[in-house]
Amino acid sequence: MINVKETILIDQPNLKMSYLVDKDIIYLNWIGFQTEEQIISTGLKILNIFRGHDCKKVLNDNREVRGPWNTASKWTEEYWFPHMATAGLQKFAWIFPEGVFASLSAEEAMPISPIIKKFDSFKDGLDWLTK
Repeated sequence: MINVKETILIDQPNLKMSYLVDKDIIYLNWIGFQTEEQIISTGLKILNIFRGHDCKKVLNDNREVRGPWNTASKWTEEYWFPHMATAGLQKFAWIFPEGVFASLSAEEAMPISPIIKKFDSFKDGLDWLTK
């Protein structure tokens, strides 16, 4: 990651969530294999924290995700994203994983929206959010 001041908001085995103070961005670093239950419970935590922040941009990093998580794709697309948008989400940069199964799950969960964009690198996602 880049050298910026960050405040850790969630630190658990499947996700590190932090606020990048200098960039005014929420950073989500998903880690390892993800179960449907983990994604839903963690997604609800993220949503609650996001509602309490004035920050409206998210950098969602899936580079460390392993394996499929498509059982939670529908929930992510139909519940989580609409609630994040209602909470004020304005830009969502999604860094896709290299692994084929994790990448397919991300594709399935990603709604078509002008505020959500797919990236292959951290730098490109961050640059788009800070424009």
